Amino acid sequence: MFDSESPDTGDSTGGSALQVATIAAGWLLLLFVGAYLITPASILTLVMADLGVTEATAAALVSMPQVAATVIGIPVGIYLDRVEARTVVPIAAAILFAGSVGDWFAASEAVVPLLIGSRLFAGVGMFILWVVSINVASSTFSPDRRATATSVIISGYPAGYALGQVATPRLAEVVGWPGVFPVFGGAVLLVSLGLYAAVGRVSRYRTPTEPMSAVGFKKVLRNRNVWLVVAVTFLGYSLYMVFNSWMPTYLTRQFGVSIAESGTFVALFPAVGILARPAGGWLSDTVLARRRRPVFAASFAGAMTLAVAMFYSTTVAVLVSLLVLAGVFIQLQIGLMYQSVQEFVDPSAAGTVVSIASVAGWLGSFVAPVVAGELVATAGTYGILFAFAVGLGAAGGLTVWRMAESGADSTPA
Repeated sequence: MFDSESPDTGDSTGGSALQVATIAAGWLLLLFVGAYLITPASILTLVMADLGVTEATAAALVSMPQVAATVIGIPVGIYLDRVEARTVVPIAAAILFAGSVGDWFAASEAVVPLLIGSRLFAGVGMFILWVVSINVASSTFSPDRRATATSVIISGYPAGYALGQVATPRLAEVVGWPGVFPVFGGAVLLVSLGLYAAVGRVSRYRTPTEPMSAVGFKKVLRNRNVWLVVAVTFLGYSLYMVFNSWMPTYLTRQFGVSIAESGTFVALFPAVGILARPAGGWLSDTVLARRRRPVFAASFAGAMTLAVAMFYSTTVAVLVSLLVLAGVFIQLQIGLMYQSVQEFVDPSAAGTVVSIASVAGWLGSFVAPVVAGELVATAGTYGILFAFAVGLGAAGGLTVWRMAESGADSTPA
């Protein structure tokens, strides 16, 4: 059905340059996607004042695209396995851009339901671009470099969050805050054309010659290791969001740090992912000879150890240092998980399993902060956050122990 290791076309002298161009275009694409998604977060006070909404409603605007992705993720993944991924890149970017224009109109006219709807609509394009970028990174490189490529392209996403947080207030001064949405949406559309062109010229590996069949889908659903990677993804993102969402409050309540200062300190936690995510892929590919499980295990073990150390920290400087280090360990596996799950299936199911893992990751991102909040309310202490983090890390480690190795043998299970 497919050629698992040979490129579609012969390598040329410019092959490496085209591979770099493809990854660079994909990275920039996810950079602007991330910036678009996080846009409301850094201007919540303006959003609340102009729209007359509560903090909860304003904050919900940030997560609307992810909500859409969670709902449509698996069907879209199945569809992407039946079409040429390259052809949907500009279409998906156009959907996101159309949603961003809708954001601008709705925000300018203060029509909140329309703004929610346009953000949901843009989420469809966001999810397609996310899955296609990961699959392109994987299929563009040979087996000994796939995890590195996937992890590098994934790092564009946290970089986009940083860009959005920094650039949005400044852009809002020039174009008004509703105008920031189509600025980033337009950048996504423009870069998508570059990715479309680059993918069309680069040699490809692991490309199926036939779409996934109903039998192939049933094999995916029965694949124990796929579901173990999905569990790892859920737990990894849960751990990531417990720290990301609750540490600003913990710093403020326990150490008397101002809201502005705590936000700045905690921003370092996701920011280190720009380096940590590619590092995890590189370690797996180069140092560990394509073994994935040691990186997953180290990520969970390191996070557990640092959670305990943070609980006993008595100074802000020590706590923030440990938090940054925890950000490194936790994010070593983000990116690698999307490569690992593909290695357990036929390439014709790559989009499907990446979509399933992505939905699991976003579910973890939604569920874990809520559970953490309930635990704090029940226990009456923020110390329970660290116990919860240790529990997530232990569950992740147990899941990794039960999982087979995927990278060392690229034959589908």
